[in-house]
Order: sequence, then C-alpha cells, then structure tokens
Amino acid sequence: MTYYPILKISNAEMGALEHLREETTEWVTPILESKIIAKNKVEQWWTTFRTLGKYLREKIGDMNFIYDFSSAFEKIGEIRELKDQNGYNLIQHCIMIMEEAKLNYIPCIHFDSPEWLIDSVINSNSDLIAIRIRCHDFNSPMEEIIQKRIREEIIELKNEKNYILILDFYNAPISISRIETSIEKFSDLSFQKFVLALTSCPEDASKAAPNSFAPICQREDFKTFQNLQDEFPYIEFGDYTVRLKPEFEGTDINYYNTYLKLFYSTEDDYYIAKSAILEKNGIESFFGICQEIVESDVYKGADYSYGDLAIKQCAEKELIISNHSKPIEYGINHHIELTARML
Repeated sequence: MTYYPILKISNAEMGALEHLREETTEWVTPILESKIIAKNKVEQWWTTFRTLGKYLREKIGDMNFIYDFSSAFEKIGEIRELKDQNGYNLIQHCIMIMEEAKLNYIPCIHFDSPEWLIDSVINSNSDLIAIRIRCHDFNSPMEEIIQKRIREEIIELKNEKNYILILDFYNAPISISRIETSIEKFSDLSFQKFVLALTSCPEDASKAAPNSFAPICQREDFKTFQNLQDEFPYIEFGDYTVRLKPEFEGTDINYYNTYLKLFYSTEDDYYIAKSAILEKNGIESFFGICQEIVESDVYKGADYSYGDLAIKQCAEKELIISNHSKPIEYGINHHIELTARML
C-alpha cells in the first residue's frame, strides 16, 4: 500500500523527504503543495518557480509525487490565469519545468478548480491525474453536486486518463459515518486509486508544557483509517504528517521568545518535545529533552530513521539544534518512516 503525506515545499519538509530510506521512497507518494507566489511577485510570478525543477530533483530524485498547483495562489486570493513571458500559464510553465528535470510528477486539480486550470492539466502529457476533494470545506448534502461536477467537467472530458481521488478531511472534527458516506458517494466515480487524507495531529505545540516530552493526543486519524479498511479495502492513507501550519509567518517574531518543538509520532499517539523558552537556555534544555526521548519506551532507536539519529546525536550533545526548521524536519522524517511501515 502507498502512503500519501501532504507536504509544503519548504526546506524542512523537503529535507525530511530527502533523507528517507531508499526502500521507504518506494512506498511513499508525497502530495506536494505548490510554492506560493508572494503578492509583490505577481507581475513576475514565474521567478517563484525558477529553481523548482532543480530543487525537487536534488531533494526527491526519482520519487513519484503529486503536485498540487492551487496552493500557488494562496496569497493572491484568486486562482486566475497568469501568463509568463512566452504566453504559458502557471500550470503549463511548471509542467514544462518538471518535465525538463525529468521528475515523476502527477498533476493535481481540485473539484472546484477553474476551467483553464482543469484544461491545462487534463491536456498535459500525464496519463494519471489526482483530484483533491476538500471534504472539510462542504457539508454532506453538497456531495451529489460535487460528484456530478467531477464526473462531467473533469473525468468525462478525458476518459482515457486515470485518476487518483483524494478525499481530504484535514483536521475537521467529522464523524466516521460522514466519512463512510463520502467514500461511498465518490467511489461511484472512475478511479485508479482512492486516498483518504485526514489528521488528528495538533496544529501547534500550545498544549505542551515547556521543558517536557509527553503525549498530547491519540492518532485517531490512523485508527479511523484502519476501522474503514474492512468496509472499503481499496482505500489508501494520507495525512498532514506532524505539521499543519507553517512555522512563524511574518517578520515580527522574537526568536528568543519562542521554543524549540519536535513532534514525535508513535503507532498510537502524538508526542511533543518542547524546550524551555529560548531566552532562558532553551537550546541547552533541548539536549535534556532529546535525552528524555531516547530513554523513553517510545523511542525507535538511532537506526530507525534520519530523524531518530538526529535526536540521539542531540541527546549526546553531538548535534546542536538551534533553529525551528530542523526539529520539524526530524519529526516529519520519523513520522513518514513510521507511517509507511505501519501500512
């Protein structure tokens, strides 16, 4: 079974993928959310993607991945058809870059993507297309209309294409009966693969006490998936790993008034390791926190993953963790290795 972690194209998340075990990369197809165009870069939006092909080639090599273009427009607000100097829109522009870099990409559209975006994707060279259905954004009564739109305005336009359906429930508090209803409804569509994506990982570490390593909540996301497998044996699993919100958006963050935080997944729970506040020996306190992880019953061992090795090295003071990006990278790397093996 394939595992579909949803990730942003950031140094932490791409670093986590870069350091996966070679065998793990064969079990994982990450869903990569596009680099975001800044508001002040709209006039020359293509500069945002100048190094996209080279960067992804260096980080993930030949790994299969799904590329979700819609995220590019998050800060602009409107998903409009931007054209580059040669008259190509963003989808065409990025596809050419990825093909030039010989990347194994699967283009992704959303159930409500505009017509120009859908046309650009279904008319691409890719025989396999992902359709992301954000179930957390609409109520169950809307599913009939959305299913009809996907069938008539996407799938039937190119019947010869194959489709991956991604039912994305994000972290919404939705009952298992609603998920069952959604799976049944969208299973009527033509598909090659069917992915259930959801998460119960906390959005941030606000519930964790400083200078501690402790369980924060259960992995209800994976348990829900397991409970649904008997009824729907064809579904595959996706989640948001251990990072839902980007860390520290904006420039007015006081570094010394923050904490180092590492999310550590187990088969049953999400744990959070949190330093003392950085202005009060936070970096030094994290050595002790990592030692606490290593000595705990849930630690998998230094050989388990790149992230676990880094935790051991920090515990032994061979590695100094002083920025917020690295604990995110280590936590995501460990989470992907663990979840891929659980499947």
